[in-house]
Amino acid sequence: MPENQSLLEQLQQMLHWKKSKKYYADKLGITEVEIDGLLADIRKEENAQEDAEIGNYIADLEDRVVKFTEDLIKGTGEVVANFSEEVKSLDELIEKCHIDTEKWEITKYVQNFWGNGNNPHWQVKAWLGKKSTEQVFQDSFVDFLASYQPVSQEVMSPKFSEHKFPAMLVINKQDSHLNKYDIDGNNNIADRLASIMYKVELIANQAQLSNNLEQITYIIGSDEFNSEFTGTTTKGTPQTNTHTYQDSFSFICDHEVLMITMLLQYAENVNVIYVAGNHDEYVGWHLVTWLQTYFRNTNRLTFDVSPKYRKYVSYGGSALMFNHGDALKPAKLAALFPIEFREAWSFHDNFYIFTGDKHHEVSQDFNGIKFYQIPAFSSAKSLWDDKNGHVMSKAEVTAFLIEQGSGMTNIFKQYL
Repeated sequence: MPENQSLLEQLQQMLHWKKSKKYYADKLGITEVEIDGLLADIRKEENAQEDAEIGNYIADLEDRVVKFTEDLIKGTGEVVANFSEEVKSLDELIEKCHIDTEKWEITKYVQNFWGNGNNPHWQVKAWLGKKSTEQVFQDSFVDFLASYQPVSQEVMSPKFSEHKFPAMLVINKQDSHLNKYDIDGNNNIADRLASIMYKVELIANQAQLSNNLEQITYIIGSDEFNSEFTGTTTKGTPQTNTHTYQDSFSFICDHEVLMITMLLQYAENVNVIYVAGNHDEYVGWHLVTWLQTYFRNTNRLTFDVSPKYRKYVSYGGSALMFNHGDALKPAKLAALFPIEFREAWSFHDNFYIFTGDKHHEVSQDFNGIKFYQIPAFSSAKSLWDDKNGHVMSKAEVTAFLIEQGSGMTNIFKQYL
């Protein structure tokens, strides 16, 4: 024991020289493994812990993390680690620093080098941000989709008539609030879903009478759910729902499977586009990515699951913009349209913007750009709706027929 104590004291004095483990082992006449043991003993001693320079140097010799701090209030963290070899990737940094990626995401990191080729030293400093509840949920949902096996049925293509003009039917499903609690007691979810399905199919039949539907553009998201899985809007306003999040997600997924399967019977191709709402930005994205996975083997079906707030579609000579309408005013959307769609703008003659959010109808013309704000797909009323007098606009399914050469030739409406 006294001999070991003597080695400890000698090593403590030599650490200020900042040499390699091999150098100290040769000087003390012991192995590098024994040096590792002595370094561990020194770390336990209070005087070494108080000496930051020596503490960092010992950690450098041991190839380990020297500092981890967490700010519980701000939800941030910081890691400092010393290594004898360069950290060459983010994955390697996560592994070497033992960063829990279910809790943290790395927002930035830097790596510094000193020494020389014979005695290299690397220090990495990483800044961490705590993942939000929404991000953790989203990550686990994406992991689930990676292994999900689809079971969608095959649907026959419609038969077209050579005497009909080709067209695209736009079903801009806005503000359906399918699981919203209605203060008047109309909370039978089966009836709500069946009514929307019936009205959409009625419109598809009407459109098919006059035109060959080359494509149906079907917008989902946009407050299809009344709230996030937290029971609030995306920004945190509490909502009253008819069912739990789990039950709501299940019956809304089933509803959309039936809806998309039905639409495939009326059009050669169906394009499902996710447009984020202000009540269900995250859960709406969960819905559309689940549907994309479910229908992954269906050739006539495409999905746009991007989280971008404005989506663009081109059909024949017509260009279309879709947005929920909660953040930007119509004139602002019209100003953005030719800028964001500039690469294809000159190839089109007709321009349309479709929104919702306000639950009532508005149409405007901005120098040839036609703007349509459509009513809600829901008649459910909350106490807030009643208090503020938002009870007069009728719920309706609205769809638009865009012919390949002529642009918009018909608007279909069915009251709910």
